[in-house]
Amino acid sequence: MANTAPVWVYDKDIATGELLQEPRRLDGESGNDYHVSPVAIKQYEYVDSSGQLTGVFGNLPQTAVLYYRPNDWRAVHRIDMFVETLTKLPVYPTPSDLSPISTTISPKEYWSTHLRVITSNGQFWYQIGDHHWLRYDASQMALSDNAPDQTNVNYFNNPEKVENDQPNAIVNFLPGQSTEVFEAPYGLPVGSVLDGDFVAISDELHDANGVVWLKLATKGWINGVYIDRL
Repeated sequence: MANTAPVWVYDKDIATGELLQEPRRLDGESGNDYHVSPVAIKQYEYVDSSGQLTGVFGNLPQTAVLYYRPNDWRAVHRIDMFVETLTKLPVYPTPSDLSPISTTISPKEYWSTHLRVITSNGQFWYQIGDHHWLRYDASQMALSDNAPDQTNVNYFNNPEKVENDQPNAIVNFLPGQSTEVFEAPYGLPVGSVLDGDFVAISDELHDANGVVWLKLATKGWINGVYIDRL
């Protein structure tokens, strides 16, 4: 009999975070192995993933996210760098010379970047937030591996509710073990919480597959099955 805690697989564009096809559902008996493989998607190539691609079906839902890039790009890299603006810079919603300017940022600012794209024409692009990209120009910006004063580092985030930071829930995972916290539902891991930790829930999201995601104040998003409200 198939278990009631499937593995959900999401195939997403690495630059936009958009789903490239309907989510895939893997079912199996509790205790049996599962394996997630990339799929062929027209005009895209597989890059990397978050979540476990191999594991064991259990009693709780599991997720894996596979990331793909347009196949005409030359490369895409996960990075941990900082951009210093030397002049006023345009910001684009996608890494494309055909993309319209969505906003501008001021000179003498520092921005965190975690994704670098080299498009088909050899142009470098740096992501500074969801749907926010800088077109690299050495005369207009400087790159560094070393973080400046963290209080002065910027990163575009989608508007969020004012976060409650008072503990109102507890992590219920495996004794003595930690579970990942993600930048967004089905996003990349940005940290972890330990079984038994007290946490503050500041937001909640229910997706189309019935999975409940909870936003933990100052930490990130976690699958709601691992949280008990107080």
